[in-house]
Amino acid sequence: MDDFRTAGADRPATVDLRPHANALLHDPNPVYAKFLEQGPVHWAIQPDGTEAWLVLGYPEAKAALAHPALSSNPVHATPQWRAHFLGDPDTTEFPHGRNMLNSDPPEHTRLRKPTTQAFTPRRIEALRATVEEHTARLLRALPPQAPFDLVDDFAAPLTLSMICDVLGVPDLDHGRIREWADRVSFPAAPQDAIAARQELIPYFDQLISEKRVRPGTGLFDALLHTTDVDPLSHEELRATAFLLLLAGHETTIGLLSNAVLCLLTHPDQLALLRANPALVDQTVNETLRLTPPAPSPFPRFAREDLTLGPTAIPGDGSQVKIVISSAQRDPRQFPAPHTFDINRPASYLLAFGHSIHGCPGRSLAHLEAAVALPALLEHFPDLALAAPSDALTWRTGPLLRALSHLPCRAHATSSRPAAASARNR
Repeated sequence: MDDFRTAGADRPATVDLRPHANALLHDPNPVYAKFLEQGPVHWAIQPDGTEAWLVLGYPEAKAALAHPALSSNPVHATPQWRAHFLGDPDTTEFPHGRNMLNSDPPEHTRLRKPTTQAFTPRRIEALRATVEEHTARLLRALPPQAPFDLVDDFAAPLTLSMICDVLGVPDLDHGRIREWADRVSFPAAPQDAIAARQELIPYFDQLISEKRVRPGTGLFDALLHTTDVDPLSHEELRATAFLLLLAGHETTIGLLSNAVLCLLTHPDQLALLRANPALVDQTVNETLRLTPPAPSPFPRFAREDLTLGPTAIPGDGSQVKIVISSAQRDPRQFPAPHTFDINRPASYLLAFGHSIHGCPGRSLAHLEAAVALPALLEHFPDLALAAPSDALTWRTGPLLRALSHLPCRAHATSSRPAAASARNR
């Protein structure tokens, strides 16, 4: 099947991603790099058969993230998109309600302000000791000899503990929260994500009601009791809790596990970081550039005509998918874009969004990775992969791409993993 096909007089040539479905799952970067060479914006058929504008270039992606003609509100989406992702062509809301992620100004401004005032740099920095405590506890539990899964045994429980601390979720409920978050972020089908959101609604309803009666001292409690801004309604608080859970848990798992994988597959960069631990912030940033845990942000919908780069996009409600993972490998912006280089000169990244939709939790995610990564490397001076890197599998969701597992061991072994030996026989 040809990569391009003519879509008619009202559309440019269409990129058909269906023949590339397996490649996109294993490693989407070569696929997107190929199409970026042919242009920064394309009308595309996605692997699931839905259609969208793909924004692949850095300047075009940055412009799209801030463009007022592109809406985050599903009210501007096509009925076909709403039927596929919301389960009803006539609904304009997610089951959990409206938060800053799926709203536009002036509503977005009102919804974002309490979160910004609750998640101050001082409050985020005050969580450093908590991150260190959870990190030390989890490291002590990792086996010194046997292989372990960095995702399930370290990254996931660390970020889950932190976001549950933020939300005030009891320890006994951590397992349920992890299951719900996984089903929303990596659904087997769109209907599974819808069902998981429906199951989370009564849980968050009860949590918020209890906090109103018995407030705690966490960040979410601060959000409930902000006094110098318009208070959020119960439904808006619930929708914000959804956003904090999904943005503060799954993305940070991906950030931490991706950083470890990048370092273990680039021993020169790992040696550089070990020799100069002060490079940890640059290591986190380079991981975010090369392998962002959220390759695409929440979709935008073209509510007005606009132009991105050389491409005119009609304001017909079509989905606009901004591919951050491609934009941050655009050679027009990043020399040697496919190289992992923790000494790379600083550049403006889009991994946590841009403009009004910049992620308010970016400081917490960066803090967790910047604390956990050097602690892990110090605890295991000879940390190594316990499986070939090309045998690792990935999960993809509407917004996220993450390692399913990352087998590691305290030190390299003299014999190669069985999978590698079998392939070489």
